[in-house]
Amino acid sequence: MVSEQGSLPITPQSSSPSSSPTKSRPATPTKTMSDASSSLLLNPSMKDLTVVTLPPTLKLTGSNYLAWKTQVEALLYGLDLYKFIDGSHPAPKPVTATDGTQTPHKDFSNWFRQDRLLFGALVGSLSSQIVPLITGASSSREAWEILAKTYASPTRGHIKQLKQRLKHTTKTPTQSITEYMQTIKIIVDELAILGKKMDDEDIIDAILNGLDHNSYKPIMDAVLARDTPISFNELHEKLINHELTLTQQTGMHGIHQPTSVFYVQNKPNGKA
Repeated sequence: MVSEQGSLPITPQSSSPSSSPTKSRPATPTKTMSDASSSLLLNPSMKDLTVVTLPPTLKLTGSNYLAWKTQVEALLYGLDLYKFIDGSHPAPKPVTATDGTQTPHKDFSNWFRQDRLLFGALVGSLSSQIVPLITGASSSREAWEILAKTYASPTRGHIKQLKQRLKHTTKTPTQSITEYMQTIKIIVDELAILGKKMDDEDIIDAILNGLDHNSYKPIMDAVLARDTPISFNELHEKLINHELTLTQQTGMHGIHQPTSVFYVQNKPNGKA
């Protein structure tokens, strides 16, 4: 949630009909926001600043940088604050007098406080294990760059690690098709960030290779028999439908297998 500086609505309380006509009491203001937010927004020194609170639903961990970055960038663009982290709005330089002395730029105070508000919001969007990485950063831009170099740096070791993860990713019996394909997609997107965008057919091959070949053989055969490559979304839909069929078949076997039949099948020569 984000809130921008503005005037806070005040709702005066009307006098009760039974109030004394000889002396009217001053209206008691009723704040429509929390006391903490109200006092912050009513502070004259907060003029022209944007208070930023990033949603706590997605915190940066060691494996979700792309999703976190996408969310934060969207919010900062919407608030016109992305300029603080992309380098296009640096700190105002101090004013140098003819005698060589310097005084802070008149806009530096506002810039510094807005940057601190943004920095605080970034810290709040990190998991506790990640926070120490940026504690020494002097600005929100520096913090952003540290995180990018840590989790989006195209080092040979990082790329190799992701490719190995993709190669050994398989669908577990307790995992749904959607969860499995999301796992694949996250790795593929991370490789794309590092400049190693995968071909669509290679992504499909990685998905099929991680499936149980007995349970999903019909889908695999159908995909391999196509003249044109199948898209990620189309394959996802087909696998979900097949997963539903498998679930229904398993349920039918469990319900319609009579105990007497099981007993007969396990007696010698099939005799009761």
